[in-house]
Amino acid sequence: MAGQMRLDEVACHSGGALNWRNPLSLLLAFMLLLAVSSLRAEPVDLGQGWDWQYRWGDSPFTAGVPRWTVEPEAGVGWRSIDFPSNPPGRDGAENVWYRTTLPEGEWRDPVLYIYSVDLIVQAYVDGKMIYQYGRFDQQGRGEFAGWPWHMITLPADSAGKPIYFRVFSNYLDIGLWGEVKVMERTELLRYIIDNSVEGMLVAGFSLLIALLALVFALLNSGRRIFIAVALYSLATAGLALEKTPAHLLLLYKPLLWNYISAISYYLTPMAMALLLEQWFESPVRRLYNLVWKFHLLFAVLAVTLSLIGVMALAHLYPIFDSLFAITLVLLFVPTLKLLHHADGEQKAIVAAYGLLGALLLIDMAVAYGVLPWGRVPVSWGSLVFSLCVVVIALRFYVRAQRELTALNSSLEQQVRERTEALEKLSYEDPLTGLKNRRYFDDVLPREVALARRQQRPLSLLMCDIDNFKQFNDRYGHTAGDEALRLVARKMLETFRQSDIACRYGGEEFVIVMPDASSEDALMRAEALRRAVSAEGIVLDGENLDGVTLSAGIASWPESVADAERLLASADRALYQAKRGGRDRVESVPLAG
Repeated sequence: MAGQMRLDEVACHSGGALNWRNPLSLLLAFMLLLAVSSLRAEPVDLGQGWDWQYRWGDSPFTAGVPRWTVEPEAGVGWRSIDFPSNPPGRDGAENVWYRTTLPEGEWRDPVLYIYSVDLIVQAYVDGKMIYQYGRFDQQGRGEFAGWPWHMITLPADSAGKPIYFRVFSNYLDIGLWGEVKVMERTELLRYIIDNSVEGMLVAGFSLLIALLALVFALLNSGRRIFIAVALYSLATAGLALEKTPAHLLLLYKPLLWNYISAISYYLTPMAMALLLEQWFESPVRRLYNLVWKFHLLFAVLAVTLSLIGVMALAHLYPIFDSLFAITLVLLFVPTLKLLHHADGEQKAIVAAYGLLGALLLIDMAVAYGVLPWGRVPVSWGSLVFSLCVVVIALRFYVRAQRELTALNSSLEQQVRERTEALEKLSYEDPLTGLKNRRYFDDVLPREVALARRQQRPLSLLMCDIDNFKQFNDRYGHTAGDEALRLVARKMLETFRQSDIACRYGGEEFVIVMPDASSEDALMRAEALRRAVSAEGIVLDGENLDGVTLSAGIASWPESVADAERLLASADRALYQAKRGGRDRVESVPLAG
């Protein structure tokens, strides 16, 4: 996506009307620069109402590139759709393509967030695959690999370009599901954490209840009810944790998490029937007994069949959902007839069960498209039901609260530590391995302040690849990426470990050089320029033309009196190098 523009770029974008010798023009340019640099794109929702198209079947490939992603925009075979999921006219088809246009925006590190996909997916921009989840075989098919959320890193120049999705599904749904948004990577990670705290707390609380129930089962004669409480609480914890997006940040094993979720889900009606069996007498007790035994048998058979490959886990969900919906009604309706004889605790349990059952049915309706997509607070319904269960063992409540506080503190600390670790990861440019623009913006003020305080020199080098657009146009973006990696590699070989090399944006790079004089910086810049120009680029066995660098240097206190002006001065020097013929290094003249 587009980054911040330099002063000379602002001049170009204003149609050349600015006169740099005119103070008013210079002030106008500075104001334009401030306006451009302050722009921050908000997340863009690509859901309902966005311009989507679909096309049944699978694209032919040429040299590994799907032709549908690079063919002329003739519109052949493409049809409009409100949301990229379950197009009309499937007729048993298992492959479909979707496409849309990525929005414009001033993102620094843009990603595309997709809540879920049925079942496996590839994403393409400019004919290049930028993301894949699951494995496609030669026939465009693949095995179920789980239902994670997807974070797709978007190329820096992808704003306003078409993005294509190749989808395979032999499930009843095919395509994207839930939320589809473009946003900053760090903003998405915060979004994931924010949407996970409640689920983590519910899971932690449920695990604590399960642990206490197992302890009580060992210490008390009424073991059966505590075993039922423990089983239900474990199932609730598994469901809450799997529905918490952050679980994939802790362990990225989507299929494993889906098995945990499936087992928890399949055991939920069994545990509910077990609990109701303890609280209500005949004639419904026999019904409860039959229900929990049936669902125990179903859970064992379903997981076994999935593990041995007879039936995919995804295909078992519709069967279970139908049975579960029937079970919810079957357990609830007979229980209502007993309410006029029930005590306060039993009425509270029935009310909590009714709330949980309603939420589960709504969640099923959302999953199958009967209701529009939205987050259904099933975990909170489970929590309410769990709390009613805890009321039965009220004498142990104080001890449980003490342990819950410690558990919540531990969970919040883990979330904070994980967030900090993810923030650090966001400082690296994935293509070159150098630090990125965000890191540079953070580190430069710190190095300037340190140089001032210790009265040590500080130099800044800004460089970019000459005629990079023409190189890209001639050889393609893959060759352009290789050129960027070449420059990054030569930077790491040429400069000291204490120097900080960053990718500034596009084909521009910056190097912060603490304790480096103007002479030191010039020597290293020349070495870098020679190293880059001397190295050829080989792509797929073909020798391509090499690339050259232009560079600008500013040093404090030798050539720049104000250390805060290093960046602007180095930028001007780079501009002079470009105007002077490229493939050269210019430095700001020594202060007189």
